[in-house]
Amino acid sequence: MVDIKVMDAADEDMLAAIIELGNRNRRTLGFLPHAVFRQAAKTGTLLAAMEGRHLAGYALYGLPGDRVRLTHLCVDGSYRGKGVNAKLVDAISERHADRLGIVLKCRKNYGLEKMWARLGFQMRTEVAGRGQSREPLVVWWRSHGHPDLFTEVESPALVTAAMDCNIFADLHSSLPRNGAEETMALAANWLVDLLKLVVLPQLVTEIHNGSHAAERKAQIHALMGYQHPELDQVDEDQMLRKLIEAAWEDLGIELPRKPNDQADLTYVVQAHAAGVQLLVTRDEGLIALSPVAEKICGVRILGPTDSVLAIDELTRAQAYQPGSLLGTSMATTAVAAGQEQQQLVFLNKPGGEKQKAFKKRLRDFAALPGRFIRQQITDQDGRLLATYCHETRDGALHVPLLRVDEQHPLGDTLARQLLFLLRQRCRTEGVEVLRLSDTHLQRTILAAAKEDAFRPADDASLVALVLDRLTETRALDAHVAELAQRLGLTLPPLTASLPAAAASAVEHAWWPVKIIDAQLPTFLVPVQPRWSYELFGYPEGLLARDHNLGLSREHVYYRAPVPRGETAPARILWYASSDDTMSVSAVFACSRLEQCVTDDGEQLYRQFKHLGVYRRKDVLDTSEKHAGKAMALRFSDTALFPSTVSHKRLVELGARHGQKVNVQSVYKISPDLFRALYEEGHRAR
Repeated sequence: MVDIKVMDAADEDMLAAIIELGNRNRRTLGFLPHAVFRQAAKTGTLLAAMEGRHLAGYALYGLPGDRVRLTHLCVDGSYRGKGVNAKLVDAISERHADRLGIVLKCRKNYGLEKMWARLGFQMRTEVAGRGQSREPLVVWWRSHGHPDLFTEVESPALVTAAMDCNIFADLHSSLPRNGAEETMALAANWLVDLLKLVVLPQLVTEIHNGSHAAERKAQIHALMGYQHPELDQVDEDQMLRKLIEAAWEDLGIELPRKPNDQADLTYVVQAHAAGVQLLVTRDEGLIALSPVAEKICGVRILGPTDSVLAIDELTRAQAYQPGSLLGTSMATTAVAAGQEQQQLVFLNKPGGEKQKAFKKRLRDFAALPGRFIRQQITDQDGRLLATYCHETRDGALHVPLLRVDEQHPLGDTLARQLLFLLRQRCRTEGVEVLRLSDTHLQRTILAAAKEDAFRPADDASLVALVLDRLTETRALDAHVAELAQRLGLTLPPLTASLPAAAASAVEHAWWPVKIIDAQLPTFLVPVQPRWSYELFGYPEGLLARDHNLGLSREHVYYRAPVPRGETAPARILWYASSDDTMSVSAVFACSRLEQCVTDDGEQLYRQFKHLGVYRRKDVLDTSEKHAGKAMALRFSDTALFPSTVSHKRLVELGARHGQKVNVQSVYKISPDLFRALYEEGHRAR
């Protein structure tokens, strides 16, 4: 009898057997570095199908967001046809029943459609594969029966990575190369739509200077299959000097150490100029320079294995970088009439938009200033970064123009921040529908909208619901059904009681809705006023503060690594306590808790520094008090209460609902107390 067991990371013999089975089936599975198997065993996402001590098969998967990503499903040849793969998939579903479902990618020409259908998967879409042939991949989805409000089964955000010459040669050389096997992990099918490799001018130069004529010709041909991003003008010599100085001052490394160090550093500078935040290499000497490359150029240098291990972290960091917006003095201003020529930087040429038609649309908006609100975002140098236009009518906020500078390194972040600002505008205006009716939406905006649960409507616009309600599932379902019918949308029904992951997904999709009978826990988290001010702008008036787009969508809060029952997903009610700046003692905001991570302070800072606010010293100060460890709470979609709830009132409401509230540390509160506090904080609305 075959049993399914969670792989024990300490069982080296069994882990070796799993890796060996995977290697035997590499032709169809693709290569995974051994470190990925070990990491999965460590995190409990590697299942083994066992008959006694005999390995019948295994499943390796990840847990990005609110779903499961199946990376490997492998059954030993002697056990095929015995239902082992079904047992493995069922075990994943049982362990993660609260997640929306399981997603995987499989090459179409493998002919496994009947098998995946038998395992409960449905075809969702087709995407182009990797390599010269770009054999199509079928994206399969096994639903766990929860309402799925998202049009994409995976985040449409991509990690963009530059390659050095060694990585490119590993992928395209016809000659054997020592160590190239590790690089082949970057070509795995499951990374399609997650990782995009791009080519920098330094790579092109090195390939053209190659001494092997046949290899040079083949690699020049392979270059055509990659994007070559445009580079902003930078003072390359000055940046190279800064990198060399920082290497000595910070790391004690005197450069150059070898003849090709200058070329290696040129990759870093060009990646910075291209707005690419990741450089992949197998050169250990170059990887050792990653701290100074990050410090000077904002470029992280990783090996292929570490890039694969961190793919979800890297995806998130690239799409959400509010930390990079801090201190940039971005300004939001009204668009003055007669600015059509300047706004042409937002013409969507790749989408087939014509300049004449775009200018006419801009003039039409300008001709109706009493109807349309037109805004633009500029940086400290006056460079246009985004433009948008909206009006409120027929119970909806209509957005006929929404564009960002897609060449800017923060284009993805700006798109996501703007969508959240538009949701906040809907809430202020008291409308429940946000409609993007721009006929030439950019790729960046489309990707952000898909992540934000926008759905296509009958009129070709994209629609999102903005439901400012504290409600039970049944009432919410009835209200949404009525809205969907009016808008021509097809939305899945909601059934009580929604598990935590599904409920959190619904509250994200229809923010700021709160479902009071869902299985979504709520934690009261105390925060000192100086940090509540840095994170949320509350309380007002502590210091002069730059209100910009970096302070709205997603953040991280560090605390002592003493567990208090925190789980994610969940909700956070923030309680501002007292410190040497001010005494507040009040509940003032609500957020979605997306991740709890305990690790050493340095690692946590590296993982979450893109979210800004905290300095490295702040994180290390927290961790040094607890043997080098700290806890990071990653949270998003924060909304301040119109009326704060005082400590006295918090204690009164707690007593009324049978809880003696503790504001000294993280404290889990009951659904009834959450409802009471949320209602109390919104009485002024």
